[in-house]
Parts: sequence; C-alpha cells; structure tokens
Amino acid sequence: MTPLVTIGMTAFNAEDSIARAVRSALAQHWRPLEIVVVDDASGDATGSILAGLAAAHPELRVFTQPQNGGVAAARNRIIAEAKGEFVCFFDDDDESEPERVGAQLGRILDYERDFAGGAPVICHTARRVLHADGTTQIAPTMGQVPGRPAPAGLAVAQRILAGTPLEDGDGACPTCSQMARTGLYRALGGFDPEFRRAEDTEFCVRLARAGGHFAGLGAPLVRQRMTLTADKTLADERRYALALLDKHRDLFGSAVRYRFARDWLELKHHWLARRRLAFTASLLRLGGTHPLGTAQRLVRALPNFGINRAFRRFHAAKGLR
Repeated sequence: MTPLVTIGMTAFNAEDSIARAVRSALAQHWRPLEIVVVDDASGDATGSILAGLAAAHPELRVFTQPQNGGVAAARNRIIAEAKGEFVCFFDDDDESEPERVGAQLGRILDYERDFAGGAPVICHTARRVLHADGTTQIAPTMGQVPGRPAPAGLAVAQRILAGTPLEDGDGACPTCSQMARTGLYRALGGFDPEFRRAEDTEFCVRLARAGGHFAGLGAPLVRQRMTLTADKTLADERRYALALLDKHRDLFGSAVRYRFARDWLELKHHWLARRRLAFTASLLRLGGTHPLGTAQRLVRALPNFGINRAFRRFHAAKGLR
C-alpha cells in the first residue's frame, strides 16, 4: 500500500514567501500527500494568503495558533494534526525539488529493510543554501554514504554536543530537510517548546539517545533561503545552544568535558559576532588549558569554515547580535 505523506510547514509573518513555499510542496511528485500548515499567529497577510491557497487546493489544511508559541510548538501541532504515515518538514521561506518527498521516503524504507533492525530512522537531505548577497553553498548532512549503516545512537549525540569525530557524521540535520515516520515524532514527544531556536538539534539529540539512525541523502533537494528576520539573532543562538548542553549534560560524562564544550561554544560565538579581541583571548585561554582538545576541534571545524563564515556574514548584514 502506498503510504500517505504529510508535508508539514510552520509559518510566521511569511507573506513574501509562503505562497512560493506551498507551491513547492504542491509540486512534489509523490502522491498521496497532504500539506498541513500551522500559522503561528502571524501579524501580516500570511493567514489570508494561506486561506486563498487552501480554498484552491483541497490537499492543503491550515491551522492557526491562538498565540505565537514558537516553531517547536507549531511543529508539534503539525504532528498532532498529521494523517500521514510519514511527516516531511518544509520551511515557509524555502523550496524543495519535486522529487524530494519520494527520494526521502525511499531512503527511509530501504534503510529500514537493510540496516535498521527495528530501530527508528530519520532522513535529512543536503541543502543548497541561498544567501542574500547572491552566493550559494551546498550544505551536507549526516549519513550520506549509501549502502551501509548510517551514524546512529549515542555516537550521534556525542558528535552533536561535543564534536566527537564520527565517520559519515559531518553535516547538519535541520528540520527544513527532515523526514521520518509520524509515529517516531509522537513517540519522542515531538519538539521541546522551551527551545525557540536549536529545537531541531535538541530533537536529534533525543532521537540519538533513543538509538535512532540518521540516514541522509547527499543530493541538495532543499533550496534554503537565509532570510533576514528579527527573530534570528546570535544572542538567541547562543542562549539555546547553551540550554542544549545543559539539558543533556549527563552525556558528557565529566565536568571537564562539559566545561570544554561550553567554552568552545562561547569561542565560536565570539567569532560569529566578530569580537576579535574576545575571540583571541578565549582561544589562547582554551588552548592553554586544553591544548589537544582545542587543536582537534579547530581541525574538525575546517570543513565547515565556509558555511560558518557565510553564517557570520548573514548576521552581520543586519547587525543581528
């Protein structure tokens, strides 16, 4: 039997992009599918645009939150309303290639058959990141190598939290390129609504703790637009990244490893915020107390240097500190 797939999309003040994003979902080759959009109490024309689209497309269902609760809460509404056996998340300012849903579904089903052994499986794709200055980058994801077991379990959690090396474990796992069984999201309790940023990373850590397998696709099937909005600030990135470390502190095993992870995060924040003196002082201090660990993290950070540099330019464009 061909499974129904729910495309889930949250929307907030996205009047300039929501129609394009919904049309990208409607253009997917896979059928049967439904599209569930949750409007997180937008204050612009997003709601009326969605109403018009829903009137023209019966496969589109729109729900409006009574008040803005953040992207995690809105995604949890999608999970609750989903009728599909699988949920594939889209963002309100991104577009996906028409073959995306079918390709991710095939990757999950093949991996479940060949390697999972009954463990939960999640699939992310690589992304084509489009920046406001016209530059484009390909951002890889985890588990892109086909024909073999993908990264799984606590090793993935250690990779995310502490940067521990993991074969085929480089690359990000954002929700905008994510797909999994609906039952998996429900079994894990969805996304933590306390996280208004980094909610996708926190979910992936919990999935890793539950033994999840991260089977990715190397094809960039998502066109992710780096949209400048007031809610995307470095201060919030830092705040929720630290909250992530605190929530899963038990996985570090020692106070020293936990402290190093926090210090490394602060070092990265100084670099992203272009605080050169603070960055240099932090690097010298961290290198003096943890020379080997600091050298290893610097080496492992090199493959992501281009992406992080573009992320720094993104925040600098509006002074979003």
